[in-house]
Amino acid sequence: MQMISGIVLLIASYLWGSLSPAYIVVRLKKGIDLREYGTGTVGGSNVRKQLGIAWMFGVGALDVLKGMVPPIVMQNLGFDLAFVILASLATILGHNWSLFLGFKGGRGVGTTVGVLFVWDVWLAIVFLIALAIGWVIQQGAPATAIGLILLTPMAWRLNDAPAIVWGCAGLAIIIFAKRLEANRLPLPRDEKEKRAVLWRRLWLDRDIPSDEAWQDRGRIR
Repeated sequence: MQMISGIVLLIASYLWGSLSPAYIVVRLKKGIDLREYGTGTVGGSNVRKQLGIAWMFGVGALDVLKGMVPPIVMQNLGFDLAFVILASLATILGHNWSLFLGFKGGRGVGTTVGVLFVWDVWLAIVFLIALAIGWVIQQGAPATAIGLILLTPMAWRLNDAPAIVWGCAGLAIIIFAKRLEANRLPLPRDEKEKRAVLWRRLWLDRDIPSDEAWQDRGRIR
């Protein structure tokens, strides 16, 4: 019975994650589809470009809250840690590949912060420090990548349960996969340029060298 209930809650976690505050806020405030402008991502950085930094932090806070809810619910219902971790990952999958947005979405960074606060607050702090450093030096995407890579060894060093250690690895895989997929943006035909674009997506979270030009693309569909 608990297995069936757990599966139902995992599906609910994915659907919960599929709700996008960034998309809803920009649609209500500016009347545009966030997937069609700027970076094409449904997340905080694109909200900042469209509405300003205050709205970015507001949407980011909602994404953090979104990440916290499913694992807290699973804990309070008495599910074991494995289900808590799976519900967390399902929420991030929903955020990154939203059922309601044609399986497009954001990168899951804010939602990951929320998840980590429930798993182990020290993991959340380490990740936030990496994000803060990236913000200060204006290298947000590489800093996020480094923070993701550090999570698994940090969880092991903190003597977290094996499920959390593996969960950290799952988080990194999901977010890096989303960077590479880039909401299904087409890749160049030339093999050399294709490899260059994939590397930039993985490390810089964009297809071109200039971050400013990437964010200033205007309408892209």
